[in-house]
Amino acid sequence: MKSAVWARAILGFVVGAVLLTLVLVRTDLGATLDALGDAEFGYLLPAVALLAVSVWFQALRWRYLLRPLVDVPARRLYPVVFVGHLGNSLVPLRAGEVLRALVISRREGVSRMAALGTLVVERALDGLALTALLLIFAAAVDSSDRLWQLVVAGAVLFGLATASLVVAALNQERCLSLVVIVIDRGPARWRAPLRQWSRSFLTGTTALRTPTGMAGVLLTTAGFWFSIALVYAIVGQAFDIEEGLATYLFVTAAANLSVSIPSSQGGLGPFEFFVRETLVFSGVGAPLATAYALVLHATILATMIIMGVISLRATGLSLGLLSGQVAADGDAGEDLPSLPDGKQKHLPAEE
Repeated sequence: MKSAVWARAILGFVVGAVLLTLVLVRTDLGATLDALGDAEFGYLLPAVALLAVSVWFQALRWRYLLRPLVDVPARRLYPVVFVGHLGNSLVPLRAGEVLRALVISRREGVSRMAALGTLVVERALDGLALTALLLIFAAAVDSSDRLWQLVVAGAVLFGLATASLVVAALNQERCLSLVVIVIDRGPARWRAPLRQWSRSFLTGTTALRTPTGMAGVLLTTAGFWFSIALVYAIVGQAFDIEEGLATYLFVTAAANLSVSIPSSQGGLGPFEFFVRETLVFSGVGAPLATAYALVLHATILATMIIMGVISLRATGLSLGLLSGQVAADGDAGEDLPSLPDGKQKHLPAEE
């Protein structure tokens, strides 16, 4: 397992190093340093404060998603979300999602696979929201065919993912029956754990079964990404980048869609590359765009790592323990949770 962890770390480092090098070699480093020297770093304090507020929106959204399983106050979920960001900042391939599921399982007794199910719903909603930000920019500022093609592709991809999760939530028994048919065609020794994991995973989509649950997750998703875009705009003020909010929505969407694909630790490299390119596309000089991208990402990573370490201590877990759990083999020892509506008996029985 240690070799697998090291392989992931090396892969993430290589991906990040290549893209970060590409950013630096394509800009005037002297002019970039001048832009950094002229920046008003006092703007970073309100940016960090607003970033902390944005994570509260994530905690609220997770409460809506978890509520059919267990009603956990947002104040208890808030540090767990930071622990997840800490994991994503230090380990490649978005291992922070596994850490969040682990911590909530230990603290609240939620099935780890059910918790992961809620996080899959989060990722689909985030992709849909980021595509909506691209749509706003395309409608307000740019109308190029290439951007509209990207918007349409994103809307189709994440729209289908979200629709599939809603259908699975509304038809858990039928969906599980179909999954079991597929599982039963596989090796016999994997059938029981895969059935259990599938049952647990489907419970994580239950919040999408009601209009109230759907409205809650949609509103908190919108609040989260709008506040993140404001963080980007505030950091832009430090560099006197007087672009409209639509441009910062564009930067937010492009940067976060790029790091949603598991790659390097903390998105280092892809984040800087796409932030720089979107700003240059919007008319900002390359040195200024590069300086902005470096400071913005450093601010986000520093905030997430510091708050994540504090939150990790608050949850009573160590980073070494968590990294060991990320490398561990799965969830097979979990108790099978009941469906929130008490209808687990309608699901296909285990053999």
